[in-house]
Amino acid sequence: MAKFTLSLFGETDEVEVSQQGDYVHVTRAGATAELRILHADSQGLVVEHLQAGGARRHLRLAVHSDGDRRQAWVNGRTFPYERVRRRGGGPAAGDGALAASIPAVVSQILVAVGDQVTAGQKLILLESMKMVIPIQAPFDGRVTAVKCAAGESVKAGVPLIEIEEQPETP
Repeated sequence: MAKFTLSLFGETDEVEVSQQGDYVHVTRAGATAELRILHADSQGLVVEHLQAGGARRHLRLAVHSDGDRRQAWVNGRTFPYERVRRRGGGPAAGDGALAASIPAVVSQILVAVGDQVTAGQKLILLESMKMVIPIQAPFDGRVTAVKCAAGESVKAGVPLIEIEEQPETP
């Protein structure tokens, strides 16, 4: 299970995401939504939302990121948001450590220790639920450690790579 803090329209809520079989459960403010991924490709996702009473609703989702600025499209509606990076991370990931948000398999490692990276650069590709999930650099820096190998199964929250932030030069 992964936990996030979501700030939407000035209100902040805790969101929990867990997986059970083919379904992803998203819990916010005591309500849980059950979602099943029907299709995933480079253009986005099509998910099925199981509603109360057994009704099913299909949602088309896509996300675009530019550094910490993000945009999500859900059935044609645009939702801009910004990624909030916590310094010091959670219990498993420390400052500069990047981890998978869900259990996955490491598909590719795109950088090595000592490499200079830029914010938004793809560092590692993970595979989970027939999707490719990139781990991206949250800031400009230098790779100080790679703690995984291609083909390895990894748990959510376990550090995979560490980056040392480079100070800005005037």
